[in-house]
Amino acid sequence: MKIIHFDELPSTQIYLREQLELGALTSPICVIAKKQSAGIGSRGNTWKQVKNALTFSFSFEKSTLPQDLPIQSASIFFGFIFKQALACIGFDVWLKWPNDIYFGDSKVAGIIVNVWKDHLICGIGLNINADNFSSLQKNIDKAELLDIFFEKIKNTIKWKDIFSKYELEFYRNFGFTFHYRDRKLELKQARLLLDGGIEIDGEKIYSFR
Repeated sequence: MKIIHFDELPSTQIYLREQLELGALTSPICVIAKKQSAGIGSRGNTWKQVKNALTFSFSFEKSTLPQDLPIQSASIFFGFIFKQALACIGFDVWLKWPNDIYFGDSKVAGIIVNVWKDHLICGIGLNINADNFSSLQKNIDKAELLDIFFEKIKNTIKWKDIFSKYELEFYRNFGFTFHYRDRKLELKQARLLLDGGIEIDGEKIYSFR
């Protein structure tokens, strides 16, 4: 994976999308910035810049990803693999449906995925100084973490291999809520579907926005 580094960008997600549209960059590619002035967060919110963070966006052509990957659940696919990469360097974190990584009860990272033509563009922001997370006093080698992450994506052949592992941990969501169409829903009421969506009161809900 080719990685391009910047000291500062308004948004790695927007920059990468623009460069793909212009043909200046081609997938697979990753853009990382030490600082974002207008990063994109969940539900269209702005990512709040913190002192010590890993903020990056990357893209893949759909054809290079597992053929059985439900595009609407790409945030779960990439998010769980990033969770696995963090586990490889000693962090016991878990993926909250549909696109947040938690350390205990504290959110430490968010994932957002957009589709442009035949490309999936994913942005991840990891708050290394998040409450409790930083108290572990473990140094995070960002380059090593990214190497592990992209190698795991490369070696993942099937969505179901990721889903089967995520399914075993889904119970950790049951004490939490999420926002959906201006409503706050209880995840303890959710049934996880094989395609990564959830069903609540007969309604199927997906992470893709």
